[in-house]
Amino acid sequence: MKIDSKIQFPDDRQADRVGARKVAVTPSVSGSHSAGVSSPSGEDTFSISGTHSEIQRLSAAAQQVSDVRPARVAALQNQVRSGHFKPDPGKVADALIAEQNRPAKG
Repeated sequence: MKIDSKIQFPDDRQADRVGARKVAVTPSVSGSHSAGVSSPSGEDTFSISGTHSEIQRLSAAAQQVSDVRPARVAALQNQVRSGHFKPDPGKVADALIAEQNRPAKG
């Protein structure tokens, strides 16, 4: 499908205002970038914040954190070796069911 930008519809009051406009990009104090139409008449503008890069940084940091807690593992190993480890059968069953109901990763 090809869109012809020269077609003007009867109810299109802004067709003459559409066109190339100068867009200014300026860094803000918070480190984000703002871009918008240079117009005092209140035309559309947009801004891009640093939130996306912050989310990516935090996500990468979270992936570096180990799921294994060595102190907890050592304590449980000692309990198993000494014969004092008594898991709660209800908690074990609940954990197995929850694991089976979790969506597959991939």
